[in-house]
Amino acid sequence: MKRRRAEIVVACLLAVALSFPALGQPPDRAGDGEARQRPDGAHALAASAAYPGLGQLWNGSEVKAAVIGAAGAFLAARLALEDRWTRHSLRRYRETGNEDYFDAYSKHFDTRQTIMWWAIVAALYGLADAYVDAHLADFDEPLSASLDPTIGVPGSDDPTEIRLGLAIRF
Repeated sequence: MKRRRAEIVVACLLAVALSFPALGQPPDRAGDGEARQRPDGAHALAASAAYPGLGQLWNGSEVKAAVIGAAGAFLAARLALEDRWTRHSLRRYRETGNEDYFDAYSKHFDTRQTIMWWAIVAALYGLADAYVDAHLADFDEPLSASLDPTIGVPGSDDPTEIRLGLAIRF
């Protein structure tokens, strides 16, 4: 029953992740002459919540998505394995009363708790990185500067006044 429930949860997460219409082509990757759009932070955050690394993929960072996704998958697999060993050791201790099984239970319990904290930290990092990366998507674009020399003041009859203006837009 638990395995079936886990399969349903994974299927739901994949359905939510794949429901984003432009996941195959993130908005900042618009090709064929389209104007470049900034990725939406909420979509990147939701994608990263559905599966670690999916938000980074939404933002167009394939390498970062692969690293975060692999780390998330590794931590989830290791957490499941440690949980299985913890439960097995506790069950064997209760059946036999052997202290060696209790020592193994304690070791696996501590390891499971440590991996749980690392998984939480990794998930929060992935969420924050996807959100911030979406908002900073156009940060690498060059600054546009314009120099506007004007002789005379508009509306003034004094041609000896010289103005110089500099505008930087980012």
